[in-house]
Amino acid sequence: MDEQYWTGPEGRRLCYAEYGDPAGKPLLFFHGWPSSRLQGWILDKEAKRLGLRVISPDRPGMGRSDFAGKRTLAQWPETIRGLAGHLGLEEFRVMGVSGGGPYALACAAWLPDLAKRVAVVCGAPPLVEFADHSDLMWTYRLLLKIRRHAPGVLGRVIGLSRRISAMPSDRPPMSWILKSVPPEDRDAIAGAGGYDTFIGSFHEGIRQGGPGVVADADVYLDDWQLDFASIRIPVTFWHGALDRNIPIRMAREVAAKVPNAATRWFDDEGHYSLPLRQLTPILEDLV
Repeated sequence: MDEQYWTGPEGRRLCYAEYGDPAGKPLLFFHGWPSSRLQGWILDKEAKRLGLRVISPDRPGMGRSDFAGKRTLAQWPETIRGLAGHLGLEEFRVMGVSGGGPYALACAAWLPDLAKRVAVVCGAPPLVEFADHSDLMWTYRLLLKIRRHAPGVLGRVIGLSRRISAMPSDRPPMSWILKSVPPEDRDAIAGAGGYDTFIGSFHEGIRQGGPGVVADADVYLDDWQLDFASIRIPVTFWHGALDRNIPIRMAREVAAKVPNAATRWFDDEGHYSLPLRQLTPILEDLV
């Protein structure tokens, strides 16, 4: 069931997909940036084995969820509280991958009555707290510059990327772009169904064009207003030393802010390989 809807009190629809065991323990999965609820498919097989019901929502303005204008990180937990009420969930686990990491931490901080355990996998950091962005992926650094100096251009860049992502993965320019993916990530993606499946989730995420994707990006750039020291539920950080997107040094600094956080650092994993190759221990830890 990859297209279901809940309408919030403000009248906007949130689209979500479900994977895994329909009768299992609930697990909220938060996709990367830019991506969509369809990214949750990577959990399907293992979630069925472990008895987990995966609920994977599109964030506002991405995928098929209605655009909500400029947002703050603090608004997300209340959206999830509403979705949980709609689904009749009394508690759940949370897994946030890459750009979904901050949203997972928000649930840890602001929904301790519902979120029982959280996994932050290759999670994006609060960029405003880091003066040095030199080891971020070059495309992220470029987008940061565009957003600061020519904010109106970023939406058009997203629109262009939507057209490019619709092109065949074995032909230029997509073939050139995919060749830039590090070997460990490239091998893991190939073993998990190939690029086209992953590009499909990306393409769905930007189907509405730039505004929703830019609003989501702005959340990472803003002050999160999140008191990391207040987090009391179990949180585990998972990150690879070969991550070319988000350097592990940033993940280490964020993890150090969360009391009693568990950490799982991997010398031989990258940004995309880690959630694919280490999915079983990640889910087992959440269970």
